Amino acid sequence: MVMKNVADYHYLIVGGTTKAATTSLFTYLADHPAICAATYKETRFFLNTDYPLPSKYRYKGDVETYNHLFPNTDEKQLRVESTPDYLYCDKARERIAASLPHAKLVFSLREPISRLISWYRFAKQIGKLPETLSFDAYVDLLFAAGQQEEQYLQTLQQGCYTIYLEPYFNLFGPARIHILFYEELAAQPLNIMTELCNFAGIDADFYSNYAFKVTNRSENMRNSELHRKYRDFRFRLRRWTHNKPIVHTPLRRIRKTIEPLYLRLNTQPDKKIQMSEETQRRLTDYYKSDIHALSERIRKPLPWSL
Repeated sequence: MVMKNVADYHYLIVGGTTKAATTSLFTYLADHPAICAATYKETRFFLNTDYPLPSKYRYKGDVETYNHLFPNTDEKQLRVESTPDYLYCDKARERIAASLPHAKLVFSLREPISRLISWYRFAKQIGKLPETLSFDAYVDLLFAAGQQEEQYLQTLQQGCYTIYLEPYFNLFGPARIHILFYEELAAQPLNIMTELCNFAGIDADFYSNYAFKVTNRSENMRNSELHRKYRDFRFRLRRWTHNKPIVHTPLRRIRKTIEPLYLRLNTQPDKKIQMSEETQRRLTDYYKSDIHALSERIRKPLPWSL
């Protein structure tokens, strides 16, 4: 059998946004028999070399190395990967357009203030923010942050989805882009996955009796340093095993057994996030024009308001 080039395959790429159930979405898609998922969810392959997220494989001029992420593909299967930060990376947009002529893109969006709160929880979970930092202080920090800061300090502007989506629509056209919403995926997963299957051209009946489970939820950790080390170890192990199924598959089963026990021990009930009226007003004013622009762009009302 002749090995195809990367450009010959059909792809469905979950390109954004962060903290909008993209891990759960990737899991649902990966379970579909018509799909070959990348050996791990967030490949980050097409991101800029200096984008502030690590990856094992990064585009360096030879797009054929992208094949390493899909080692067990049936020729007829749709290839799926999920890298939420593609939404925010102009080079990723250009590289996908140039390298994957049969690619379609999915963007899962979330009400921007609740997304920001989720990021605040997550940044504490992974030890990027001190436990004593209030949400109001985090918002102050975001308004003062520059453009080249770490990911958890770019989250304010990244909630203005339209400015990032517009170039995608211009480059790929509306027929190759599907927008869904975190809130609807959580409330009506079967309906949303049926719409997505229709967009992707695969059978939606697979999800008729499917058990939709939430993965990668932002948690309130008892020991954030321990959790940071756990995540780092998991990432390093995955980079080594992802293309070695004889090792990766049993380790993945072990992780699915052990991780719930670990999380039960190292998480605690979420604390209600306190937000001042001034911060609420500040964020509402910041996002309201983009929300209007997004509704105009996709030509339908959004499932949330500020």
